[in-house]
Amino acid sequence: MLKQLIAPVTALITALSLAGCSPMSNKPADYATSDIISPSLPFKAQGNEPAWQLTITASHLELVQGYGQKSQQFTLVEQRQAGRVVITAGDKKELTAALTPNICHDSMTGMPYPWQAEVTVAGKTLQGCGGNPLELLLGEWQIEDINGEGIIDSSHLTITFDDKGQVYGSATCNRYGSSYELTGEGLTFGHSLATKMACPEALMNQEQKFLETFNEISQFDINENGALILKSHNGKTLRGYLLGQ
Repeated sequence: MLKQLIAPVTALITALSLAGCSPMSNKPADYATSDIISPSLPFKAQGNEPAWQLTITASHLELVQGYGQKSQQFTLVEQRQAGRVVITAGDKKELTAALTPNICHDSMTGMPYPWQAEVTVAGKTLQGCGGNPLELLLGEWQIEDINGEGIIDSSHLTITFDDKGQVYGSATCNRYGSSYELTGEGLTFGHSLATKMACPEALMNQEQKFLETFNEISQFDINENGALILKSHNGKTLRGYLLGQ
């Protein structure tokens, strides 16, 4: 899953960026140390206890601590890449930010992010997560499990997230579509619509179970194997893998 976030580049990129939230120890991404990691600018990282947020642009970094009580700006001085991005900033190089492409969970909400971040300033180290969680969702996923009970062999269940807030796919027999909203608290779907074709009873029963679970989803995660886990408040789940990976 993380491979899609890492872009090998043949020429040096003059502006890179960073991220942060509370890190989780997952398998490291599979990439060569010569790869240059280039998240989009501006890039935000954040963490909790103590609260902080780091914004990185092409020329400077802004660190806000304590819910806006303290704001500092630093001029970007140096960037290094060796499997991760390390940025040094400030006239006296007083801030260092290191970003690693790895799943990171916010320590308060549990929301997964695509980057782990560590910021060192004034002798203090801040840890957190960063990037856009949407990057983890985009694409077409093959659903392989509903509520821990598997699915019918050779049946076709998919979920595709696009970057325009739409989600759609095959519900087993029929095509379906809906909208989705991703907030700092979780993932929710709008009212879903589906075609009305008839299929064998077993497939129709599976489709009904899938759509019922789909409509109750409130959170998502990416597990250590790169699987998408969609979860409801009452314990229902959908699990799938990104097609083409």
